[in-house]
Order: sequence, then C-alpha cells, then structure tokens
Amino acid sequence: MGQGKKKVKCFMLVTLFVLYQLNFVCSGFCFSSNALVFLAYSPYWFQYYRGNNWTDVARDLELIKMMGFDGVRIHYEYVVEYGLVERLLNYTRYLGLKVIWATHATYWNNKYPTKDFPNATIVENYKAELSQIANASSRYSHVLYVSVFYPIPFAEVSGITHEECLQHINSTEFNAALENIVAFVKSFGIKCAVESEGIPKDFPVKLIENADAYFIQPYSTIKDNIDAQHILDYAAYFEKSGKEVYIGEYGFRTWKPAHHWDFGMVSCEGAKAGLIQQFFDFASSRFEIITYFAMYDGDGGWGLVNNDGTLRLSGWSASQWLHNREIENSTNQLLTGITIGIVVEAVAIAALTVVIVLNYRKIKKLQIR
Repeated sequence: MGQGKKKVKCFMLVTLFVLYQLNFVCSGFCFSSNALVFLAYSPYWFQYYRGNNWTDVARDLELIKMMGFDGVRIHYEYVVEYGLVERLLNYTRYLGLKVIWATHATYWNNKYPTKDFPNATIVENYKAELSQIANASSRYSHVLYVSVFYPIPFAEVSGITHEECLQHINSTEFNAALENIVAFVKSFGIKCAVESEGIPKDFPVKLIENADAYFIQPYSTIKDNIDAQHILDYAAYFEKSGKEVYIGEYGFRTWKPAHHWDFGMVSCEGAKAGLIQQFFDFASSRFEIITYFAMYDGDGGWGLVNNDGTLRLSGWSASQWLHNREIENSTNQLLTGITIGIVVEAVAIAALTVVIVLNYRKIKKLQIR
C-alpha cells in the first residue's frame, strides 16, 4: 500500500474516533431536562385564612425553593393593595426563584363581572395595577413574563349563553383591548404572554398579534390520567401563532366543588402523587416552562402543601422528582466534563498521529541514522 493511502486511512480512523467521542458528549448534553418548573402561589390565598403576614409569605417562598422548584408563578390578587410587589421581587431574587406574574382583568369574576370587559373602569384599574407590577419587574432580571389572561365570560358563572360568550371573545372590541393591554405591559420592557383558561375547541379565542408567548391550562379531562393528547392538542392551537407555548397551569384535585367543570380529577391523594411525577416527566420533555397548580388551594384539593405548611403526599412526590432531576443533571454535568476531557485528549492524540503520519519518512531516516 502506498504511503499516501496509508496516511488517508489513518486520518479517516482518527476522524471517526473523534466524531464518536463528540457524539457521546452531545448525548450527555441532550439527556438532562432543561425545563423550568414553577409552582403557582398567591399571598392572598394563604392570607385569606391567616391575615396579611409577610413572615408567612417569606416562609412559603422558602418552602417552594426547598422543594426544588425553579420559580414561582404569582397570582397577583391584592399584591399591589398590600404593598407586596417589591418585597416579593426582592425575596424571590434572594432565594434564586424565577417569577411569572399571572394576572386577570376582573380577578376571575370576583372584582368585576368578566362579561363587562373591556369597559373603561375595568381596563383603567387593570392597567393601574399592571403598571406597578411591570414597572417594578423591569428592574429584576429574574422576572420572565407577565401573563395576561383572556377574560372569558364563561356561561356557567356569567349568566349568558355559550353563543353569547363566543361572540364576546371574538369581538373586535375585546381583542383590541387585549392587544392594547399587552402593548402597555411591554412598554415597561417586560415580556408579556397571553393565557387562555378555555379549551380551544370550546372557546376558540383569537391569537393576539403582539403577545410574546402563550400560556395554556390543559387540565386533564380524564380522571386519574394526565391526558397527554389533550395537552398536545391544546398547545397545537396556540403554536399556530409561531410563538412559544408554555404550560401556565396544570394540576390535580381530589374533590370537585359545585358548579365546577370535571377536569383534573383524581380518586385520592395517592393517585395525585403518582400522576404529578408522570406529568413532570411528560411535560418537561416538551415544554420549556411548566407550572403546577397550586401550592395552597382548599377549593378542590389541588394543593401540595397543607395550611400548616407541611407537605402533602403529593408535595413529597413533586419534591422527590425535582431533587432527582437536580441529581441527574449534576451527574450529567460531571459526565459531560469528564467526556470533554476525553475528547480533548483524543483530539491531541489525533493531531499527534497526523503529524507522525505526515512526517513518517523523516522519522524513519532519523531512526536509521
């Protein structure tokens, strides 16, 4: 075999070896989950039972961090009125928790009738609160989004027909008001997402052109099942926009209050604990941001935490998954570091081999002498 052919063959073998090692490195990078997992929380939900006490709120945020969540999705009811905006932002930054604000123009039909949106009073009051939240958040890099809900006047609670609801949410006035609100939030330099509580096939809302992303709430429609196809179908409706789609709310409840839809239902706390891990496994592989609803919620048993601050079985299950992920990611980082070292060594060997092959004749002459 000629020297030229030997050199080519040797070079090809070395190249294949290096490519194999690089493929191993890439596999290590792709193996770990990079999804951000949030827990929904509102100071008001807890204070409703205990009063306005910052010590309790701080303890809740510490518990969210201890459980292993990447961030907290703060439902904004009364945080402006209680003067909690800066405190929440400061303390979440201190703890290393990312923040998403979940906002609704009418406080979910409690402060104003949702069917009246977008009258001037509702919009003005909404913007007044959003301005304080968005202005403060613009100074904190750990705030990812302010989420603005489509204020859908569901027939069951608004005293209108389903057809009237659809006509309302598809009106020019309704959607122009939402675009205006999104633009208002973005004027502070904060990303603004739009979020739908309604299943798209039942409540086909219009896409908002200036939204930065969409959050969805694809609660399971099948008891004791994560209903994976429903999640994908829900997301597909908003993916048509070309914008990022994230899970804004998803959870399981052990009982259903009167006049509620049959979604997110599980037979017991044990089933809920198992399904949470299934959901985290599935959703974290398909969405960059996912949120569990909620930390506390007595209205259906959604919560991971009891009112005394102890974890329910579902809370332990969620925390176990999150800490296992942390261990797995740390292990992958270590293996990746080791593998990079191997690749660097392989490249050095390859380079040396190529030099030897290319200078084979010169080396032989030196040996003869």
